[in-house]
Amino acid sequence: MRLKHVFSVLVATVFLVACGGGSGSVGAPASRQAAVPTQAANPSDSAAPPFSDINAGLEAGTTDGTGTTANAPAAQQPAAQRLVIKNATVALQVENVSAAEAQIRARADQLGGYVVSVQTSGSDAYLTSEVVFRVPSARFEEALSGVEGLARKVLSRTVGGEDVTEEYVDLESRLRNLDATRTRLLDLLAKATQVDDALQVSQALTEVQGQIEQIQGRMKYLSQSAAFSTITASLQAVPPPPTIYPEDSWQPLRIASQALSGLLGFGQGLVNLGIVLLIWVPVWLPLLLLGRWSWRRIGGRRTRKIPPAPPANPSA
Repeated sequence: MRLKHVFSVLVATVFLVACGGGSGSVGAPASRQAAVPTQAANPSDSAAPPFSDINAGLEAGTTDGTGTTANAPAAQQPAAQRLVIKNATVALQVENVSAAEAQIRARADQLGGYVVSVQTSGSDAYLTSEVVFRVPSARFEEALSGVEGLARKVLSRTVGGEDVTEEYVDLESRLRNLDATRTRLLDLLAKATQVDDALQVSQALTEVQGQIEQIQGRMKYLSQSAAFSTITASLQAVPPPPTIYPEDSWQPLRIASQALSGLLGFGQGLVNLGIVLLIWVPVWLPLLLLGRWSWRRIGGRRTRKIPPAPPANPSA
């Protein structure tokens, strides 16, 4: 009975540790301190701790497999070991968009990176292209300078970074705790003599394994993101210079262009007026017919009221 009671308490505690992971959640930086890396206990090397020590360690949430704890601030990580995800966005004017795009592709491959995506639109003088590529973080500045060197004019430049060191160290600490918990669960599963106890430990072991895989995936993503920096280059052609005419010179082409524009505008105005009148036919046509009928009726009355001319004078 005592062993069964210990199993129940242990499984309940394991669920709390597996779901909570000490504090924080995967994918968000934690505010607590992270544990210094230690070697997890191995059942083949030494015997498992007593059940009372296991329960105490699981409730603390920071044991390293031997019943001891050791914490160190994540902010004390050396600068060379910090994980920073760098990214940059630049907008450039280039002489030839297609040639600049090809040079960026070749440059990314030369620096050990790769092109993520390319989006092109327009044609000729209105051709634009957006190239997104990634390069090793150690060659970030070199790649950015090379891209800006292709431009005739840099329209905008944004460089940023995200320090994920604290989150990564916190994930490492949680992973060590979960590894130690999994080791104890495996040891307890091997010692279980009843089916109910084995099922409970197996269920807790599955939950812990899921948390471990989730943390490992997040850590892999952060490592890969920090190892390669992302640069987004927006390319557009240099606009052609505007045509300037002397003020006092005769400009027949410009006059003809202005006259043609005026003629087109006048024609468009007539067409627009015709469309409006056609749509408003149910309104203005009855009014027009009514006005015409009224005008003819009034004109007929005036004709009937005019007196007849007097007869001609015979003597005259």
